[in-house]
Amino acid sequence: MSTPVADPTTPYDVAIVGGHLTPALLAAVLARQGVRVLLVDGPDRGTEPGGDSTVPYTTAVYQLLAERFDVPEIAAFAHFVDLPERVRRVSGIKKSLAFLHHTPGRRHDPAHTVQFHVPGEHGEWHPYRPVVDDYAREIAATYGAHTLPDRAPVVALRPAGDGVAVALADGREFTARYAVDACGVDSPLRAGLGPGRGGATDPLLLRSRLLSGQLRGVTPLEGCLDVAGYPGATAWSKGTIHHLFPGGWIQVVDHGNHDGSVHPVCGVTVGVDPHRFADLPADAAAAFKALVATLPSVAEQFAGAEAVGPWVGGDPWQRLPAATYGDRWFAMERAACRTDDFLSRDATMGAEIVHALAAALLRIVQDGAPAGEQFARVAAYQGELIAFNDRMLAAARTACDDFRLFNAFTRVWLLWQILAHLSLKRATADALAVGSWAPVERFAGGALWFDTPDGLGRLLDDFFARFAAVRAGRLAPGAAAAGIFQALRRAKFAPPLYAFGDPKARYYHFTMLRRLLMVAWVSTIAPRDFKRLLTRDNVTGRRRPPAGRGAETTERGIRMGAVQ
Repeated sequence: MSTPVADPTTPYDVAIVGGHLTPALLAAVLARQGVRVLLVDGPDRGTEPGGDSTVPYTTAVYQLLAERFDVPEIAAFAHFVDLPERVRRVSGIKKSLAFLHHTPGRRHDPAHTVQFHVPGEHGEWHPYRPVVDDYAREIAATYGAHTLPDRAPVVALRPAGDGVAVALADGREFTARYAVDACGVDSPLRAGLGPGRGGATDPLLLRSRLLSGQLRGVTPLEGCLDVAGYPGATAWSKGTIHHLFPGGWIQVVDHGNHDGSVHPVCGVTVGVDPHRFADLPADAAAAFKALVATLPSVAEQFAGAEAVGPWVGGDPWQRLPAATYGDRWFAMERAACRTDDFLSRDATMGAEIVHALAAALLRIVQDGAPAGEQFARVAAYQGELIAFNDRMLAAARTACDDFRLFNAFTRVWLLWQILAHLSLKRATADALAVGSWAPVERFAGGALWFDTPDGLGRLLDDFFARFAAVRAGRLAPGAAAAGIFQALRRAKFAPPLYAFGDPKARYYHFTMLRRLLMVAWVSTIAPRDFKRLLTRDNVTGRRRPPAGRGAETTERGIRMGAVQ
């Protein structure tokens, strides 16, 4: 079917600039709700690495977007098996998350391994971003967002009467009441829109030099390591692999790790401390080769690999803009902060901001709500998300110096992921039950923008404080790790069968026995606010919105999506 082509004579409500997943999702949900949307590329299309792995919490946000804004195609992003075949054929499955800590110059020590296995009812995956980004753009066009077949990039945004002028590289110009910039933080697009408001007040803790490439011929890790030394481990290549070492990490995601794949390529993303690795070559490909040469087991995995296309990377790019919104514009996601992609932060934070900003824009465009007030609220929430995730990634980088500390880090990170995933699913169900989206709009809570079990926030605060003390030299890594494990053992909301408080329990399988023990724990001594999360429907349920484009938007969908 034909899709709407951008027309300079059309007065658009919202112009969205960006050629990747997040701006396309925003365009899709706004267009589905009747907003006149222009979706165009920015000058940075194809030049920045993107997150290419999802985690359980990511899928819960996708499900919320699908239900709140009546775009069922987004629900498929939460479950690999529901995606179109052409997306599945080039993307990978994710059966586990593995963390292997390396000492430079030595082969990997099996004792320095943690592997979490993904339960069967989950649907995490390894998106191949070039195809996934284009597919998301097609979804937006299907629901009525106007796009450009030639994908000419935007070169300038500037005020134009009661709106914004959108100037393309080929001389064409469009107008919209409001503009959303999702390009990198160095994007020139906002230069003509005035100073704006809502800028960053604190610098980022994490500094990374990023390298990113697509490689063919990567040896499956199970072919490089003696599997007998890793009791409890499953095939590494069926999941996300994280190679850790003092000062950095290498993430490996296999896009060709299932029977239906036609894309035998691995996505590789590297993040290193730019000061500790100042001697790496300036060229990204050469830098990666020099880095893996110091890690014997990693070097063996990449010995026969070759890049498919150019490597992307360069000097550290973590920075925050001076302003994130004005009277007619909003800077989201990569335009508000660009940081390391470790632990799926790119895709996850993007989905979170789409949820908040879409609701705000619907209030502005359809209900006449003051734009400044709405933008300020979303900008404050976005700032809190950035700060939280920066603390989490800075903690991970600190933990890379000592496996004991990284072992502890993984437990708190996974517990937060599990509880956030279940809590958001419950909050979404609560919102649908009461007819108001208030349960998923508690943005003053920052990263915990919905109800979570009592004590999780305090555990995270204590967790971050310990890492700050390690960075400041006030606390030894071993002592910090011991304190974190002790806090996990004492946490009433941490199911004891997870054994998160036991540093020796380094392989996690959610077996049938564990499921039965979980049922027993929930029905007896579990805290009340945890019992609400572990109902059958919340753990395994996959609610589906009305089916597809052309389905009539319900009265509830209009009221809840645009007003509440």
